Amino acid sequence: MSRGSLLAASDELEPLFKDAMAALAGGVCVVTTTGPDGTPYGFAATSVTSVSLDPPMMLVCQAKSSRSYELFAGAGPVAINVLAAGQRSVAERFATPKIDKFAGTGFEYTDGLAPELPGALAAVQCRRARTIDAGDHSVLLLDVVAVRTAAGEPLVYHGRRYGRLELTTRG
Repeated sequence: MSRGSLLAASDELEPLFKDAMAALAGGVCVVTTTGPDGTPYGFAATSVTSVSLDPPMMLVCQAKSSRSYELFAGAGPVAINVLAAGQRSVAERFATPKIDKFAGTGFEYTDGLAPELPGALAAVQCRRARTIDAGDHSVLLLDVVAVRTAAGEPLVYHGRRYGRLELTTRG
């Protein structure tokens, strides 16, 4: 990496920053909620992490330009569905604007909870604790209320492509 790319002019910073973040591999999640009228909403996210074990909390970043932004910023139940390696089509579906992202995906609905995807490696049910303004995104701080896990390999996103982890043995 050249020194010039580290000290970019402000108008050159955004594309360099995007390239730098593309170098950061992330697990792929679909974040879901249900609107006041019962309509499900969701978006794909890689900016998801645990914040605290005591109490259990999660963090999700969402673009303010998202059609469902206002809904999630003030949401009730929210689920973070951690996608398995074989769920790339679900990730792609929720990463693009579609009229009905949920059609044919198999999401399950339980009263009082956000939609969960069977076959996901985990579904973390949360309730919104706080929304923090952060530039063109918001940070959703979420209190964890229930967790379901399953075995399998995660779907990852790196270099603007989906992929799998290469697991190695410890040694």
